[in-house]
Amino acid sequence: MKVKAAAGSQEMQDALRNPLVHVIVNILLQVIDETFFRRVALFLNMYTQRTQPGFKEKLQALHAYAKKYPDEKGLFAPPKYVDELLQTLDALYQQSDKIVGYRRGAIVELFATKQVCPRYKQSECMDNQSFSDEQSPYSSAQIDVAVHARSSQQIEGYTCKVKADTIASADCTNLTALADIAEKREYRVHIGAICFDRSELIQRRITKFPLTRSIKAYGIDNISMLRKSPFS
Repeated sequence: MKVKAAAGSQEMQDALRNPLVHVIVNILLQVIDETFFRRVALFLNMYTQRTQPGFKEKLQALHAYAKKYPDEKGLFAPPKYVDELLQTLDALYQQSDKIVGYRRGAIVELFATKQVCPRYKQSECMDNQSFSDEQSPYSSAQIDVAVHARSSQQIEGYTCKVKADTIASADCTNLTALADIAEKREYRVHIGAICFDRSELIQRRITKFPLTRSIKAYGIDNISMLRKSPFS
């Protein structure tokens, strides 16, 4: 099996390089309070534009929630990263709906990549790749997060979406075909769908599509499992 870059649209490439996206992802990786992470993830899931009813109120509610617990001095003040996160979220939504949509998707993809890749060497885990097979005409469509660890004969592939209901049949059949061909080449394989949604909703969506094999659902309630090897 081989992998090669499959960068995708220019809009998505721009979103993945955007500084606001990187700030949000890096802060989310620091968040210890799982409930706060879920609230932020669901905020990104819910709001596609700042003009939606309740946008400002929900943003303020995130700040209020972060003040729920006292700090080491006993003061009910949010952690330092909270203000930066909320200011960055507010700035993210200053753009057109189309740009915001790409950036929201980029947050999920980049966050997922940074959950999976620390388990591997840099050359073994990348975003936006496609797989091909040296012994057949097989070539996959773009895989959002791709692992090809030849030394350990392991392949992982993930599709990333903000909302579970935007997972398409083609996303699932793409992963299923990858798993089938990789197993024929004696790789251990794990495939999954990652969304800022509940894993139950993701799994329900996956099972709607025919010709789909075992795809693990990773949502806001179990996304931390990506940090651990599915083969151990």
